[in-house]
Amino acid sequence: MNTKDLAYFDRLIKLKNFSQVAAEFGVTQPTITTAIKRLETEFATKLFLRDRVHHDLTVTASGQQLAVHAAAILADLDLAHQEIAHLTQQRTVLGLPPIIENHYFPRVAAHLQERGMLENIETVEGGSIQLRNALRAGQIDLALLGSTEPLTYKTLIAEEFDRQPFNIFVSAAHPLAVRKRIYFSELRRERFVLFNNSFITNAAFNQLARRNHFRPEVVFRARDTHIIMNLVAENVGVTYLPGLVDQHRDDVVRLDLLDDEQPEFISSIAYRASHVLTPTQEQVLAVLRGTLA
Repeated sequence: MNTKDLAYFDRLIKLKNFSQVAAEFGVTQPTITTAIKRLETEFATKLFLRDRVHHDLTVTASGQQLAVHAAAILADLDLAHQEIAHLTQQRTVLGLPPIIENHYFPRVAAHLQERGMLENIETVEGGSIQLRNALRAGQIDLALLGSTEPLTYKTLIAEEFDRQPFNIFVSAAHPLAVRKRIYFSELRRERFVLFNNSFITNAAFNQLARRNHFRPEVVFRARDTHIIMNLVAENVGVTYLPGLVDQHRDDVVRLDLLDDEQPEFISSIAYRASHVLTPTQEQVLAVLRGTLA
C-alpha cells in the first residue's frame, strides 16, 4: 500500500473536494482519483459516494472506518520521521513549563554545564498540557511536566520527582495579606489572575471552584509567572499557584489553603515509550534523574 494514497485519502475526508486536495499536494485531480480507486480495490469496498449533479461527496461507513486508521498510521509515520531525524543529531529538545523552569531548571543547567552538555540543549517553553501533547507528537524529546494526577499514558514514561501544595498569592496591600491561611470558599468575590488554559494549574483551580460552587471572576490570563505575580503585586487580582513559585518579594503574600483533599502539583520527568534515546539524550536523562530524583 502506498502511504501517499492514505495521505490523499485523509485530506479528502477533511476537504470533501478532489480539486482542493490535488491543489494542496501539487498534483492533478486524476492522481487523487486513482489513489482512491487503489484504496477501494485494496479494501474491496466503496469509500466515497459521488453525486456529480450536485457536486456532493459522501463518505461511506467503510470510508469513515478507514479514516480512523489512516489518521493513526499517518501520525505514527510522522512520529517515526521525527524520531529518526533526531537520532542523527546531538541536540536534545527539552520541554519546560515556566514554573518548573524557574524552580528546577537552574540546578539542572548547572550540572549540564559541568559536563559540557548545556549548549546542546534546546528548550521549548509552554504549559504542561501543551508540552505533553508536543512530547507525544514527537516534537520534543524529554519534558519536565506538571500534573495534578500521576501521568499514566501508555505512550509516555513518567518518573515523578516532587509534589507541592498549591497556595493563594495576594498583594501585600490586599486585606487578606494579614492572614496566613484561608479557605478557598472565602475567595468567591475576588478577582483572579491566572495562567491560560494550556497550564495544568487551571485544572486544579477549576476543581476547587467547582467543589465550592462558584464561578470565579478571571480578569486576566497570562503565560508567564512573573507577569502574573507583578499583576498580583499591583492588586489587579489574586492568583492560585504551586507553592514552589519563587517569591522573594515584599509586595506579594502567600497564603496556605485550609481545604481538605486539595490538589497537588506533581512534577515528573517524561519521555515517549517508543523513543530510542540517543547516547546524548540518555546522558541528559541521567542528569535530570541525578539532579531532581
